[in-house]
Amino acid sequence: MESVAYADVAVVDSRGRLTAWAGDPEHATFWRSSAKPFQALPLILEGGVQQFDLTGPELAIVTSSHGGEERHLELVTALLEKIGAGPADLDCGVHWPSTLSARKALLDSGREPTALHNNCSGKHTGMLMLARKLGAPAEGYLAPDHPVQLRIAESVRRFTGLSPHAAIKTAIDGCGAPTFFLPLNRMAFAYAQLADPRGMDIVEASAMTLIAEALRAYPELVSGEDRLEVRLSEASGGRFVAKGGAEAVFGLGIPERGWGMAIKVADGNNRTLATTVLHVLASLGLLSDEAMLALNDLVYPVIRNHAGIAVGSMRPVLNLHTAQIPIA
Repeated sequence: MESVAYADVAVVDSRGRLTAWAGDPEHATFWRSSAKPFQALPLILEGGVQQFDLTGPELAIVTSSHGGEERHLELVTALLEKIGAGPADLDCGVHWPSTLSARKALLDSGREPTALHNNCSGKHTGMLMLARKLGAPAEGYLAPDHPVQLRIAESVRRFTGLSPHAAIKTAIDGCGAPTFFLPLNRMAFAYAQLADPRGMDIVEASAMTLIAEALRAYPELVSGEDRLEVRLSEASGGRFVAKGGAEAVFGLGIPERGWGMAIKVADGNNRTLATTVLHVLASLGLLSDEAMLALNDLVYPVIRNHAGIAVGSMRPVLNLHTAQIPIA
C-alpha cells in the first residue's frame, strides 16, 4: 500500500435524520460547487423562471461547473443576452476549458479563453439575473453584503435546516463568490430535500423540483464530457441528483429513498472521489450489477504509467454505519 485517502460520508433523509455514515458525518468543510443548486434557488423563488422564460437546459447551466464546451458557452451567452449583459459583466475570472476537447478546439482556433469558459460562468450569470430580479445593482454582486449574496445565504440557511439568523462561516471560492463552511450532514439534508421536497410549501417544492429535474435531465450541462455526474446518470438511467465540487466534495440526492448524501475526501484530491461515491451507493443497494459493470473503471480504478502499463489500483475500504438519528 502506497497512499491512503480518508473520506467522511453523511446520508440524511428528508425528515432530517442521519440514516448512514462513514467517518465523521458532522465533519465541517466548504461546500464549494456542490452548493450551486441552492445558490440558484433564489432566482426561481423570486420568479426568474417566468420573467426570463428559463428552460431546463438553462437552469442546468446556472447550477453548473461546466467544461467550457461550445454547448455550455451558447447557453451562458443566451442567458446574458436576456438581461442585456455580456462576458465583461462576469466577475468570475478567466481560465481554459476543463474539458480536453474544448481546450484543444480553442487552441486550434488560435483564440484565447474568456469569462464564458470559466466553469462558474453559468452560476455568475444566474447571480446577475437575480440582481436584475431584485432590482439590485449588478456591480459588486459578489460582495457578501450585496442583496444577491444575502438572498443566497438565506437560501443556504433555509435548506440546510439552520435557523434564519444562524451565522455561517464563509470564504472566497475559486470564482470569487462566497463559499459556505458547513457540516456534511447539513449538506446532505439539503440534497435530501432537493430529492424529496414533499414536506415544503408548494412554492419551495416547485422550485426544488425544477432544479432537481434539470440536474437529472442534463448532467452533461451541469458538468461536462465524461465527468462523474454524466457517467453516473448514464449508468443509472438518471436516478440521482448529483453535483460535485472542488477539493473532493460531492452532493447527491436519491429521490426514490428521499435521501441526500454528502462526501468529502480529506486530502481534497478528486482521484479517489468517484470510487468512494460509487461504493457508498453500492453499499446502500442503490446501484444494480449492470450499473456497477458500466462504471467498473471508476469503481475499481487501475493506475497506469505513461506506457499504458498497469502499475497499481485503488481499493475502497468502507465502514458504513446505519441508523436513524436526528441531526443536531
